[in-house]
Parts: sequence; C-alpha cells; structure tokens
Amino acid sequence: MPPPQTVYLVDGSGQFHRAFHAIRGLATSKGLPTNATYGFTTMLRKLLEDERPEHVVVLFDPPGKTLRHGEYAEYKANRPKMDDALAVQVPYIRRVCEALRMPVVEIPGYEADDTIATLVRQAVEKGLKVVVVSADKDLLQLVTDDVLVLNPGREGSGSTRFDRKAVEEKWGVPPERIADVLALVGDAVDNVPGVRGIGDKGARDLVREFGPVESVLDHADEVKRAAYREGLKSHRADALLSKQLVTLRTDAPVLLDLEAFSRQEPDRGAAHALFKELEFQGLAREYAPEVTAVAADHRLLARRE
Repeated sequence: MPPPQTVYLVDGSGQFHRAFHAIRGLATSKGLPTNATYGFTTMLRKLLEDERPEHVVVLFDPPGKTLRHGEYAEYKANRPKMDDALAVQVPYIRRVCEALRMPVVEIPGYEADDTIATLVRQAVEKGLKVVVVSADKDLLQLVTDDVLVLNPGREGSGSTRFDRKAVEEKWGVPPERIADVLALVGDAVDNVPGVRGIGDKGARDLVREFGPVESVLDHADEVKRAAYREGLKSHRADALLSKQLVTLRTDAPVLLDLEAFSRQEPDRGAAHALFKELEFQGLAREYAPEVTAVAADHRLLARRE
C-alpha cells in the first residue's frame, strides 16, 4: 500500500505578521516597506525547497469580524488596527502567492486557524497526513499521529517539527489539552479573559492534575494554592468562555480540494517582475525567465555546499 498523501496548510496571516516583526528596516528605494513581504517570500521558498509538497495551500484571515465576535463582543477589542507599514504590504504578499502559483483560501467570518482546523479534519477523515506550517501555539491543539505542526525557522535557523511527543515536552500537556491551558491563561492580545492570577506554569500544573478546564473548575476546592483556588471559583464563567474562544472550530464552509491544492510550478515571468519591483535582487535573478531549471538547480546545489 502506498504511503498516504500529505497536505501542507500554511498559516499565511500568522507568517506575514511574524516576518513583519522579525525583520526591520527593509524597504525599496522609493520607501515602500518590504520586510513582511520578504520574510513571507523566503519562508514559502524554503518550504517548497525543503519539503517539496505535492499539495499545499495558504490560508489568510478575512477582513472584518468573525464568529467569535458574535460569541464575545469584546473579542480582540484591545488589538490595534494593522500597522500601516504592514497593511501596504498585504497586496504584495498576495501577489507573491499568485506568482508562485500557491493556492489561497480565505473564508469570510472564519479566522485562518479555524479554516485550517476544518481542512485538517477533512484531510484526516480521507486518510491523509497533514503538516500545518505555523508558529502559532493555538494550532498545536491540532497535532495528532496524522498531523504535525512545522514552525519555520527565522532567517538562518532551522525549522521545528511538533509531533505529539514534542508538544508534550514543550508544554507539559498533550495536544488535546493545549486549549485548556490557553483558556486558563487567557490572551491579552485577543482579549481572552482567562482566570486572573493563573499563568502558564500554574495552568499546566492544574491541567496535568485535573484534566480539562471543566474538570479543573469542578475540583476548584481541591486546589492547594489559594490564589488559584479563589480565581477558579470567582472566574468560572470567564474560564468557560475562554475555552470556547480558544478552541478551534472545524465547521468552516470550505472543502478540501486536492486537485486545486496541487503544487504547480511558479510563473517565473510574474515572479521575476514582482521581485524586481520589490528590489529583491537575489530572488529576481533566481526567477529570471531565461534561467533554466537546470541552472537553478545548480545554484541551489552550490548554496548548499
């Protein structure tokens, strides 16, 4: 029996935000910021070179509110609007995907994480393997024997693969309990309330001892540390709401389409023109239309040596 096919799901929004904050001071001679675009492009290029995926898709967050805003009106209320220096790059990031012929999925009302979770469910139901490409800890709750999370390395560093063992080694709980830890801790950026006074270590200890949030709450009187005990008893509703908010949904209106997600060769002409416009000189040379595939392979081999 042939090995199961693997689908790569790239957390596009998470990756370009990460690149924006990791790379500073990069802009064209006309002043157009390009740090997020460059970091996102090099991440995709490295992924394609190293992993050689047969099926891959990039997922983006849609503009506007999502279903969680209906569940909790204050969701992400503290988050500032997108930085202008990043917002101006979003169209270029999408053009990078188009030039590299990377399929893109964006579902109105659903965060990219939920769309990813939905596609993960569908892929596993079809007997496929999945690699989620993201640095987002929320997505670690999707890890199973059939699903890995690949955290791309920053410039000059290697990637990290999270299987079930790696998740438990880093977090102290298995993937299916990640949402419980996140719910107890909360998230100031997304305005997820959590339980006041409980941090990462305390949340992990409680989940290891009592199990999911619901069980932690039911055993609040047995918690030895007074601050945790009182916090759980006085913030029960916040804990349950937080669990609802951090748990990824698997019901987004999207269908896994292996044909549409099949990896295609890049549009070298479009990529070359775009990278010249962005003044990514090395990438522009690499994707020059006159460069044959053999020559490109020789350059890649030389870099690795």
